[in-house]
Amino acid sequence: MDRHRRQPCTASTPIPARAKNGRTSVTITVLGGFGVAVDGIPTPDRTWTRRTAAALVKVLALAPGHSLHREQVMDLLWPDESPARSAPRLHKAAHFARQAAGRHDAVVLRGDVVSLFPDTDLTVDAIRFEQLARVALREADPHAAREALTWYGGELLPGDRYEDWASDRREMLRLRQLDVLRVAGEWREVAELEPTDHEAHVELVRRHLAAGAGGAALDEYERLERVLGREAGTCGVPTPPPGRPGSGRIGDLLTELADLMRRQRTVLAELDALGAQPPWFVVLAGAA
Repeated sequence: MDRHRRQPCTASTPIPARAKNGRTSVTITVLGGFGVAVDGIPTPDRTWTRRTAAALVKVLALAPGHSLHREQVMDLLWPDESPARSAPRLHKAAHFARQAAGRHDAVVLRGDVVSLFPDTDLTVDAIRFEQLARVALREADPHAAREALTWYGGELLPGDRYEDWASDRREMLRLRQLDVLRVAGEWREVAELEPTDHEAHVELVRRHLAAGAGGAALDEYERLERVLGREAGTCGVPTPPPGRPGSGRIGDLLTELADLMRRQRTVLAELDALGAQPPWFVVLAGAA
C-alpha cells in the first residue's frame, strides 16, 4: 500500500512551485494528514495550532469549488452555536488561517460566501484522487487507477476522526479507494483492507497457481476458507453466502476453484496408485 501513497506537504515532499501562468500555486493535503504549501513551500505545522483556523481550511478544501455560504460554514464548525455567536468566530478563524498560510487571500469572505484561496491555482489531494478515480472506474483502466492511487495518501484527516463534517466523506473515500484498487488489480491490498472480500482472495489464489507458487496458493486458499467459515459457520470447500452483492460472480469463481481442487485430488490418487511422485500443484491439492 505504501508505494501508492503521497505524503502530506512537508519539506521533503516535492510540490509544484509557481504555476506556469504566473498565478500562485497552492497544494493542500488532507489524505493521511494535513498540510498547506504555497508556491512549493510548505507552511510550518506550528502555524496551524489553532484548530478553528485549520478546520476552516479543511472544510473549504473539501467543499465544491472550495467555497461555501457563511451559514453553511458556521453550521458545520459550530453546530450548537447561534449565528450571532458563531459569526465573530468565523471571522477570527479566517484571520488566523490567513496568518498561518502567510497570505491575505487564503480565506476570503465576500458577501455571504466564504472562499479558499480564490485567486490561486489550488490543488487538493482528495479532490484530485476523486477526479482520477472517476475516470479509472468509468473506463476500467488499470493505468488510470494506479495514477489515482498515487494521490491517496491515507485516511482522510486522521486527526479529525471524530468530526461529523468529515466522517461521511472519509468512508466514501475509503470505499472509492477499494474500487480503484480492484480496477488496478491490487488484490493483496484489497484483501488486507477488506478481509471479507471473497473475490480478492480467489484472485490471489488463481494468481499464485498461475505463477507456480504452491505454498502461497495454499495459504491464500486457507485464508479464504477461514473468512467464509467465520461468515457461514462452515468449513471445507467454500461456498458463497447467498444474497450478497456480486455473489453470482464470486460464486462462479469459487465453483471453478473447488472443481480444480477436486480434479487435482483425483490425479493425486491415480499417481499414488502408480507409485509416481506428483507435481507441486497436485501436492497442493492433497494438502488442502
